Amino acid sequence: MYVGRFASRDRLEELQRLRVTDIVNVSDTPSQLTIDDGPFRSVSWFDIEDRILMPTKIAINAIDAIHKALSADDGCVYVHCMAGWNRSPTVIWLYLLASGIGREIASKAICANAYDAVPGHALLVDSNLVDIVIQHGRKNYIPHPRPNVLPQTMAEPCDPQLHS
Repeated sequence: MYVGRFASRDRLEELQRLRVTDIVNVSDTPSQLTIDDGPFRSVSWFDIEDRILMPTKIAINAIDAIHKALSADDGCVYVHCMAGWNRSPTVIWLYLLASGIGREIASKAICANAYDAVPGHALLVDSNLVDIVIQHGRKNYIPHPRPNVLPQTMAEPCDPQLHS
């Protein structure tokens, strides 16, 4: 799982080199890349405004897309917004919480690879959304079909990201 800036055509070669299979766009701008560009299995767009409380349905749909991508044997997902600071780290953080990872471990795993990321940004999520996401994950993600894609401790962060 990777987190970073907008997946533009300029980043295509890097995404291909990293064998990204799926792209999840959580910015407020439509994706530039298509399934055929990768080729990718999926390119999903969830229109999320920065620094505004994320609508619950959009948050659930975005983490479901991440889960579907990571559940495949070779799944490697790139989650991006515009800058890779707020929305994409927060959506990944929500996904990790839904997958049974603790808040602190999830935050540290994301920040270990994206130093300026703000996972769980207070303007994007509230306690109600977090509770709903965790309940959704308990019903749908646990046990995870590929637990090796999730950080288990603070010493085992997620894969390196494409932040720079």
